[in-house]
Amino acid sequence: MDIQNHYYGHSAALARHAGLDSVRHIDGLLQHGWTVRSPVTVHFADFPRLPRGARRLVWSHASRAWDPAQDTAETTAIGAPFLYLSAMTAERTIDPLGAAVAFPVHDTRVVKIGAEDSVLARELAERDGPSVVCLHPEDLDRPERLEVWREHGHRVVSAGERRDPLFLGRILRLVRGARRVVSNQLSTAVVYAAAEGTPTAVYGEGVEVGALGSEVARRTRELWPEFHAEDAGIDIRRALALDELGHPSLRDPRELSGLLGWDHRRARPALSYWFGTPVRKAGAVLGILERAEGAQDAGSGASPLVFLRHPLSHLPGRLPRVPQGEELLAEPLEPSL
Repeated sequence: MDIQNHYYGHSAALARHAGLDSVRHIDGLLQHGWTVRSPVTVHFADFPRLPRGARRLVWSHASRAWDPAQDTAETTAIGAPFLYLSAMTAERTIDPLGAAVAFPVHDTRVVKIGAEDSVLARELAERDGPSVVCLHPEDLDRPERLEVWREHGHRVVSAGERRDPLFLGRILRLVRGARRVVSNQLSTAVVYAAAEGTPTAVYGEGVEVGALGSEVARRTRELWPEFHAEDAGIDIRRALALDELGHPSLRDPRELSGLLGWDHRRARPALSYWFGTPVRKAGAVLGILERAEGAQDAGSGASPLVFLRHPLSHLPGRLPRVPQGEELLAEPLEPSL
């Protein structure tokens, strides 16, 4: 019912698994990234209540991040879209990149990260040599950030914009082909890589994330020490990553379609997507409407004017298409700047 359902090619991957030719409106909310606390308070905080029958669809009920039984709202675990795409492309071979791939923690239009690109760029060059650096689309708006990585000998690529249906396939291609995957904080891409059996590394002591400060870095080190220990084996990390991504909760195509509300056409999710949800989110941003209890918001305290600087990015748009053939493992994009 919200634009986040269609971030990063997630709904496109689920539609492909369900055997659909086109993406449909989801009757509920879909988790769009790995979280260090409950998705209810991180991703769904603007929606403390949902219409009857709509679901909060999360990746896993086995994550160390939270206890579903103690949560403030009921959730349904369906597994991460990444795992569905990985299974659909398991027999496809790709050429090894012969280099490490780094996914630096990224800024957003609302949340700013307290980290210097030059520090990670230098350490990456020293420890892994010239590497491939995948920048988030919102970091690509700043040419000076690209130059920092290139000055240290790294190749900069992108997985595309948030609503690009090929985004997830590009990430999968990168983590599957990487010699190892590196970040300056435990993050979604690192967990994806571990699930693929790719070696991973987390450099440094973590970064400060908006209003949450160093809490995210502290919590990741406390709850997931295996990803920070030098001697943790690949098999240990892979088993942990599969739990975090909800491998035991993966659904067959028919069951998944029912949980997403795709087993038959409904008007409500479409009306909510185009009209109800944008109004609800605007009310939450302006402080007129309440948010979920215990909301974990890195953008907390930001002026509503921050959202208005990029008004179109928060509005609904056409649903993404379903990738076909070679697009399932698309090549990463090369920034022109």
